[in-house]
Amino acid sequence: MKKLAIVLLILQAYTFTGALAQQDTLQNNLTVALLPLLYYTPETSWAFGLGAVGNFKLGDSALQTYESQLVMGTAYTLFDQFLVYSSWRVFSEENRNLFAGEIGWYRYVYFFYGLGNQVLDRDREQFEATFPRLRFDYLRRFKSNFYIGIRYHFDDFEITRIEENRKLASGTFLGSEGGRVSGLGPMVYFDSRDSQLYPTRGVFAEASFQTFNRSLGSNYQYNRWLVDFRSVHSINQKSVFVWNAYSEFLVGETPFFAMPLVGGNRLLRGLFEGKFRDQNLALIQAEYRYKILPRWGAVAFSGMGNVFSQANSFQFNQSKFAYGIGGRFQLSKKEKLNLRLDIARSPNEDLRIYLTFGEAF
Repeated sequence: MKKLAIVLLILQAYTFTGALAQQDTLQNNLTVALLPLLYYTPETSWAFGLGAVGNFKLGDSALQTYESQLVMGTAYTLFDQFLVYSSWRVFSEENRNLFAGEIGWYRYVYFFYGLGNQVLDRDREQFEATFPRLRFDYLRRFKSNFYIGIRYHFDDFEITRIEENRKLASGTFLGSEGGRVSGLGPMVYFDSRDSQLYPTRGVFAEASFQTFNRSLGSNYQYNRWLVDFRSVHSINQKSVFVWNAYSEFLVGETPFFAMPLVGGNRLLRGLFEGKFRDQNLALIQAEYRYKILPRWGAVAFSGMGNVFSQANSFQFNQSKFAYGIGGRFQLSKKEKLNLRLDIARSPNEDLRIYLTFGEAF
């Protein structure tokens, strides 16, 4: 485990050392925005904090190197949640290497309904957890827009409070006492979009396999497959259509807190994040984006999907459907960072409102 951590630190150091080595060029391309954070989701309530976004290109500005982005932030929510994090997506000169990931520490309030796609609102219970998180991808370009690399995930999940006499307190769900998950494996990546941050056309696809086991420091042993496909179509100068197919499949002794789930501000907006979770997930979603004015835009979106497992088999007529509309405001003419307001719902669910940053997919 210690050797793996050293390797990851070396890879991260290589990324940012490369930036410093090309400092003169970087200074010409670097734009930084310091922003107060104010956002709202059903899972956090109102959140307040401070964030910084840096966009830059490494190497010779005349070369076709993709734009890189570094994000840092800290926030506190009215659900008494606290987070501090940094995420990055860095392309080396001529896109030969891609480094992406996240590092952070979180104190969060979560909601648990049980497993499967038939849980009820009355089953909802609350629990609290703290955990450090590390996500790290390293990819090397082999041909044109095709990359091969590795992916590493680490969470050390400490559950600090649960409700008495409820499902988690019974101990029947694996992971109800917390634990560490640590997984490593190969991934492949293809990206022909015209921009990795704000695309108007092209295709993105990635597939990864990770094994979580005790030799990597994990308290649980399971395997995880993930496929994420996005297709971006430019209809005209003002409108873009995007669709996304996403799936996760887990096999083994998976703790409940590591299982895939639908809902939240990314995967099927309109569903409460964490209400439906299980060993497997499959969904498809789409969004139409229209630019009204240079810095103002509107969107309409919908999606369908579900969670399932051997115990809770997939049935198409039980699929969850969600839809909604939203508005966009570009915070800065230089920084293509959108403030996102989405209003979404799903049949038999409450109306959900999301005020946050960036696009869902």
